Amino acid sequence: MPPDQRSAPGPGLRIGVVGATGRLGSRIVAECALRDVPVVMTAHSGAWTAEQPPTVVIDASRGEVLPRTAAYCWETGSSLIACASDIGPDGDPLLAELAGSVTVVRAVNLSLGHWLQDHLLGVAGRLLRASAMPLPCVSLLERHTRAKRDRPSASARSLAATWEAHAGGAAVDEVASFRAGHPVSEHAVQLDFAHESLRLHHDVRDLSAAAPGALAVASWAHGAPAGLVTVKQVYDRLFFAPSFAET
Repeated sequence: MPPDQRSAPGPGLRIGVVGATGRLGSRIVAECALRDVPVVMTAHSGAWTAEQPPTVVIDASRGEVLPRTAAYCWETGSSLIACASDIGPDGDPLLAELAGSVTVVRAVNLSLGHWLQDHLLGVAGRLLRASAMPLPCVSLLERHTRAKRDRPSASARSLAATWEAHAGGAAVDEVASFRAGHPVSEHAVQLDFAHESLRLHHDVRDLSAAAPGALAVASWAHGAPAGLVTVKQVYDRLFFAPSFAET
């Protein structure tokens, strides 16, 4: 049975939030208060305040802040959940290097709905690849507000990679990025067969959707061994049997 995302966090969990006053960071801080999880470090607008070292740092800031966050985690031994969509060309090598010392989770999308959408797309790819039927044409539309800087988004790139990985290397035919409308985002994957279509649509209307996931992932990262994993891999381990998680 899937775990309750609002179940009690592990003992000793202490959270640090980079970007604590931002749209996502403020919601994570509020979720911590709701769950009685201590937030012992906050950072925003260049001001870093710490009562004591956190066991897990959630970086909900911009990609350009990542080097400073990584240096802080090296110094304190804190695990890191890196949430920024666009971390630039130096971001992935930096996270890989940090993962030699602490647990690092690359979290391009923390919402449970995105994980389910991604998982269902992978199931569809595996089933269709194993059948004798021709693969559908696959298109992906992602919408964010005009404040979103990178396109296509990291979530859209992740979905496209999932289809390619599970459909035997078949690429997504079209990825369209739309920058307009109300907060927060939509991601729609459409599979067009000869005479029918299937659409997997995920609509996020408030970033509060990501906050419970952030604490679920932080609880997992608290005390986990050093290494680099994706948030998708963490959710797989949380929601499937232990035997599956080891594969």
